[in-house]
Amino acid sequence: MRKRNLLLLLLLLQCLQYANAQQNIPEHCPDAQPSWYLGARGGYVFKNNRLAENPLYYFSSGYFAELNGGWRHKAFSWELALGTLNVQRNKAAMEFNPAAEDILNGLSNKVVFKNALDAGEPNGQYYQMPSGTQTLTLSKNYRNFYALTGPSLWLGKRRLQVNLYAQAGAALQRFGYYYVAGNGTSANTFTYNYNTPTNPPVTVGKANVSVNGNYAQYAMSKTFYDDYVASGANDPGKVKERSAVQFIARGGAGINYFVSPGVSINAGADYWHMPSPATKSAQSFNGSASGTVLMNGNATPVAFNDKSGYSKDITGEKPLRFISASLGVKIWLGRSKPAAAPVLPPPAAIPAPPVAVRKNIIIKVTDQPTGQPLKEVAVKIIKEGSHEAFTAVTDANGLIPAYANVPAGRYRVIGEKNGINTTEAVITEADFRTRNTTIIKELQHNDTRFTLEGKTINKQTKNLLPFIQTMLTNEARASVQQKTSDANAAFVYLLDPNTDYTLSAQHKGYFSNKEKITTKGLDRSKVMYVDLELDVMEFKQGASIVLKDIFYDFNKADIRPDAALVLDNLVKALKENPAIRIELSSHTDSRGNDSYNLKLSQKRAEAAVKYLIRKGIQGSRLRAKGYGETKLVNYCADGISCTEEQHQQNRRTEIRVLE
Repeated sequence: MRKRNLLLLLLLLQCLQYANAQQNIPEHCPDAQPSWYLGARGGYVFKNNRLAENPLYYFSSGYFAELNGGWRHKAFSWELALGTLNVQRNKAAMEFNPAAEDILNGLSNKVVFKNALDAGEPNGQYYQMPSGTQTLTLSKNYRNFYALTGPSLWLGKRRLQVNLYAQAGAALQRFGYYYVAGNGTSANTFTYNYNTPTNPPVTVGKANVSVNGNYAQYAMSKTFYDDYVASGANDPGKVKERSAVQFIARGGAGINYFVSPGVSINAGADYWHMPSPATKSAQSFNGSASGTVLMNGNATPVAFNDKSGYSKDITGEKPLRFISASLGVKIWLGRSKPAAAPVLPPPAAIPAPPVAVRKNIIIKVTDQPTGQPLKEVAVKIIKEGSHEAFTAVTDANGLIPAYANVPAGRYRVIGEKNGINTTEAVITEADFRTRNTTIIKELQHNDTRFTLEGKTINKQTKNLLPFIQTMLTNEARASVQQKTSDANAAFVYLLDPNTDYTLSAQHKGYFSNKEKITTKGLDRSKVMYVDLELDVMEFKQGASIVLKDIFYDFNKADIRPDAALVLDNLVKALKENPAIRIELSSHTDSRGNDSYNLKLSQKRAEAAVKYLIRKGIQGSRLRAKGYGETKLVNYCADGISCTEEQHQQNRRTEIRVLE
């Protein structure tokens, strides 16, 4: 509807300019005598960004339609209009994103974040609760039925005339409401200083914090809120909203074209004003904040979990103000017929310039270093001189869906992904005058980072394992990022060039190896994506997984520093799951004496278990077992010729869940 109104307005203005320029047209509207008129008008109400982003309203665009009538004498008229105004709710904004400051202040033990709060670390930070966590989303649009009256001033006496008007009246309105509620885990984490609960507090480390819990947010009129509470209903969707009388006013201007003395068509623009009713809006959260704390001087982070909850009112009422564009028609009663126009010879034919017509628009986005099509780029096509804009996201082929039948004009095209803008393209009027039915523009995105696209996989079943928290560590900077795999078990990280990383699952009830990832040696002009499947073992009886990168010196059972790093990862998982008992087993290849291999593997298993005990794991939860070469994973038994890589498969350390 919005695009249609703008196109009709543009075509109407062009016709009016042409018609008004003709000097042989008689005065159709001398206005020497009073006239009555009846009319109808409707239009598009543009979104007011201040109301669209205000949680008291979340208003979007809308429409209005009316019948009107009035009396005119010369340059003055008085009009009465009866109609309805509808404004939709901005559903895209109805997401619960709690302020990090409210979460920390709502902690049971918030004193450990006193230094962070005093320093303003969480200011301006918001946790993002994925839309998939919403279990209830209700909304009703704003609607009123209005009666407006007021004067108009008319300018011009030929076919083309302009009127300026101001009107006021009353509206029977239903304010509507929205109500969202849900339960889930935030998609992001934040890092804050962690201090002792002493006075004065002393910062002792850094805490990575995410939130999980129940939440709700709503906004409605105070009258409807009182009715909703009194009804005892579970949600406002089960309560009927009463209408209320409200003041309403508007002012505007219109361009009127008289097709004949008795008929005129018009295009106009209006500015609407309505006071906001008394509103009731609130936001609440009840759950927990959890994560890890890395104490100063300690290489191993520890887990923490604390209850958090808050409830607060949302304030900041604003007048309801909108701008609209409209088209309409009037039937004039009692107007005199115009004098006959003199007959003139037809003008000489003038060759018509090429006509700008509607076109289809296709946008393609490519990765500048590789030239490959780029998916998941947010693209905007913005019409200059108006609020009109098309938005879309590119598919796997780097294309947005074709926009069909787009009106002629000048448009600016730009895209964005991962905080980096693409190049810009411009669509001009000349593009709409070509013989081609489709306008194709290409954008380029220049991001020198690599994209890690991963999946969390159940180690035992090989099925996708969604909603698993992962942790990526930059080995050079010792910096950590955390992300949770989505409903499709997918997660994405951005990797710096020439950098080593480790990736692991950090999720209660699960364990994974630390997978090594490196971008060293990768050429960004040839490679854009790094793919990885992260095997995750669920801590349940009988489950097992091979611990990667545990190596021993020849003929020895000592725990080397590189093996200690792997065992530290296991220590953390066992501390997060205190009810788990495991068997830690060591295996050799088939080379060497069977009895010797059995004894050596037992010593190595016992050495690993002793290391875990020194790190704080109770010995009753651990069992050391050396299997020697009794459980080969391939056919490389005694007397069989195998490669070193095949023997390496048998030299392994495993954990198996006992209970």
